Amino acid sequence: MIQLNLGWLFLLNADSRPMFGLELQTFIDMIPLLVNFTIFALVMSWLLYKPVKKILQERANRVEGDLNDAALSKASASELKAMYEQKVRDIEVERDSILSEARKQAGERRTQILEDAKQEAQGVKEKAAKDIASEREQIKSAVVEAIVDISADMAERLISTSLDKNAHEKLFAEAMAELEATTAFKTEAIA
Repeated sequence: MIQLNLGWLFLLNADSRPMFGLELQTFIDMIPLLVNFTIFALVMSWLLYKPVKKILQERANRVEGDLNDAALSKASASELKAMYEQKVRDIEVERDSILSEARKQAGERRTQILEDAKQEAQGVKEKAAKDIASEREQIKSAVVEAIVDISADMAERLISTSLDKNAHEKLFAEAMAELEATTAFKTEAIA
């Protein structure tokens, strides 16, 4: 017959004394405790497993929902960022078009102002030329009147006195000198 050597189970040493104080009776006394613990563990797992599993599943769902919300928020933020960047580009394009339009209008306004100034200057120049021409005509008519007056004076002097040829030439020379002085004065005034 085969004899079972259970000595190794109880941790017997070579002297057949149990190690750690585990004797066969202690092992037998532990069997109901192990059975009770196993039954208790099974009942507790049966009672608590579903609620704990439900709590853990709810937590996992909540974490997954939070992750999904975070992903949606990130996508929304990316869309908003892209929209913002597009608006910034649109604003820059609009700014550039406004600036170019303002430059164009300023150039047109400058050209218009210069044209108006040229026309005004031309008008002033024409008026000055007319005034100068009028002054020349007045001076010419004054010179002619002076010449006529001097000639009349000379004629009157010649007629009023009967003169000899020497006196006549002397009087004529004086009149011509006076006429030249008057003409030179008027010519300087015209220039």
